Amino acid sequence: MAFEFHYRRFVAWQDTDAAGIIHFANYFRYMEEAETRFQLSLGSDFLEAVRQGIYCLRVAVSCDFLQPVTFGDEIDIHLWVRKKGRSSIGYEMSFRHNGEEVARGQLTAVCVRNEGGTMKSVPIPPAWDHVLEVAPFAEGSANADARANKGSVA
Repeated sequence: MAFEFHYRRFVAWQDTDAAGIIHFANYFRYMEEAETRFQLSLGSDFLEAVRQGIYCLRVAVSCDFLQPVTFGDEIDIHLWVRKKGRSSIGYEMSFRHNGEEVARGQLTAVCVRNEGGTMKSVPIPPAWDHVLEVAPFAEGSANADARANKGSVA
């Protein structure tokens, strides 16, 4: 089972704005890039679903920018599955530079199939469903709830 993915990314000139920091829109590109790399790391089943006409459309995305990052820096991107529904997958991402969190984002994707020009939600393909799980430390997961309540008096 898989629930998280890590990778490092170099901040290039084209990633920055006039102030020399990562342009806010690029964090959304990085989130999609992290999602794609995560899916590809799990094997060919993700590509096969796309070939069969199943796509993951982004229906919600947000990002909080905590500190500036500049050209030449490297950021560590950590993605984890925070929620899994019948047809949707929710991801959370943390962006770190020198060990310090500089941004945090969330992305929700829904599995769909194009049926006569209309996108219809479909269940997460079984090959994906069997390998994806909610991260045990994700907010709202059973393990995270148990850790939060550990030591509390009922």
